[in-house]
Amino acid sequence: MQSDLEKAQAEIIRVQIERFHEFYADYFKREETHAMVEYFFDRIYGLESDREWKRLALTTFQTVKHLVKDETRANIEHLMELNELTEELDADLARLLIDRHGAEHRLSVNEYRDLYCSSSSPEKRRRHLELVLANMESFYQLAHRPINAYIMKPARFMTKMLGIYPLFKTVEEGYYAVLPVTKELFESFVEEVSRREWEYLNSAFANTQT
Repeated sequence: MQSDLEKAQAEIIRVQIERFHEFYADYFKREETHAMVEYFFDRIYGLESDREWKRLALTTFQTVKHLVKDETRANIEHLMELNELTEELDADLARLLIDRHGAEHRLSVNEYRDLYCSSSSPEKRRRHLELVLANMESFYQLAHRPINAYIMKPARFMTKMLGIYPLFKTVEEGYYAVLPVTKELFESFVEEVSRREWEYLNSAFANTQT
């Protein structure tokens, strides 16, 4: 049975994904970018509720990561860092949700914004956004470096042998989601995400900017 905090965190995840779908609706509608935005805004953001993924990240991966190729290891570690900080920030918002509305409350996007503005972690929020944008860039580089087309299959085989394939699968999904996207389209997408998300963050913490 879910605890109140788990229920509230699930609601925070749901409404944040709803916000992404509103903010970036055009990219969800476009055939050439749908898989990419679904990966960045749905798949990655939902990792914190994937218990098997977290278990492998915290246990098995730590013991075998020295056997994994540098680029694969780096991509997994970036996702782990992003997931850890996402979960911490969402837990903070979940506690605010419980205090204000109760764990069963279904948030609107505007109510989510109110909770976001009331949170007390502007520096962590800034670090989180930096990680999000860096993660997007790293997946584009992964997908569009020609040699990687030849190493994905061996990497999949190796991670299956080591028992960490669910972690690599997340990287693999990102690779294929970004692969069809042209450089120009990807750059315009990241530029829009960067502009809108920094505006969203900075306006929420206007009185605490350094």
